[in-house]
Amino acid sequence: MLRKLLKYDLKWCYKPLLVFYILAIFFSIITRIIESFEQTLMVLIIDKICSGIVIAMLISILINCFMRVWVRVIRNIYKDESYLTHTLPVSKNTIYLSKILTAMITLLTSFAVIIGCIAIVFLNEISWDGLKQYLEQSAIFFNSSVFSLILVLIITVFFEFLFLIISGIVGIILGYRSNHLKTVKSIISGFGIYMILSTFSVAVLYLAGFLNPDIMDAFQNIEISSNAMKSIMFAGIVVYAVYNVILYWIGNHLLSKGVNVD
Repeated sequence: MLRKLLKYDLKWCYKPLLVFYILAIFFSIITRIIESFEQTLMVLIIDKICSGIVIAMLISILINCFMRVWVRVIRNIYKDESYLTHTLPVSKNTIYLSKILTAMITLLTSFAVIIGCIAIVFLNEISWDGLKQYLEQSAIFFNSSVFSLILVLIITVFFEFLFLIISGIVGIILGYRSNHLKTVKSIISGFGIYMILSTFSVAVLYLAGFLNPDIMDAFQNIEISSNAMKSIMFAGIVVYAVYNVILYWIGNHLLSKGVNVD
C-alpha cells in the first residue's frame, strides 16, 4: 500500500515541478547556445535575459519542491481528500512515511536538475578548469579526495533542506491539531521548530568547542584550520540527521494520536 500512496503523492507533487524542470533545462541549453555566438550587444542582452530566467526557474524549483510537499500534507490528511485517505486500509504511520519519502525523492531530483542546469550554463572550458583547480586545492586543504569533498557538501545541504521540509510538516501537524487559525499556527510552529533547533545547534557546537579546540577556532578566529572545517561539516551532517529522525518520530507520534479533519 505504501507503494501506491507514494505513487500518487509523487504524481501530485511532480505535476508542476516537471514543468519547472523542463523550462529550467530548456533555457539552460538556450543560454549555452547563445553564449557560443559572437558577443554583440543584442546577443549579450538576450544572454542576460535567458540567464535570469534560468536563475528564476531554479529558485522556483526549490520553492515549489517545499510548497508542494506541505500542501500535499494539508490536502491529503486534513482537507477534502482526507475523507478518502483515512478510509483506506492503511495506517497513519504509512501515510506519514509516504509524505516523508515524497519530500526526500522530490528534493533529490530537484537537486539533480539544479546542479545539471548550473553545469550547462556556467561550465565552459575555462570555468571548468578553474572549478577543477579550486576543488583540487580545497581537497588538499581538507586532506581528502575531490569526490569525498563534493559528497560531504551535497549531503550536508540535502540534510539541511530536508530538515526545513520536515520542520514544516511537523508544524502543519501541530497547527492542525487546533480548532482555529490552523494555517497561521502551522507556519508559526514550523518556523519556530526550525529556528529553535538551528539555534540549539549553534549552542551545541559552541559547547563542543570546549572539548575540541578545532571547533572553538570557528568562534574565535576568521581564518580557521582544515580540521576545524572538517569537524564542523561532519558535526552538521550528524546533527541534521539526528534532527530529521527526531522530527520524523515526533510527527509520526502526533499524527497517530488522531486527525482533526476540516
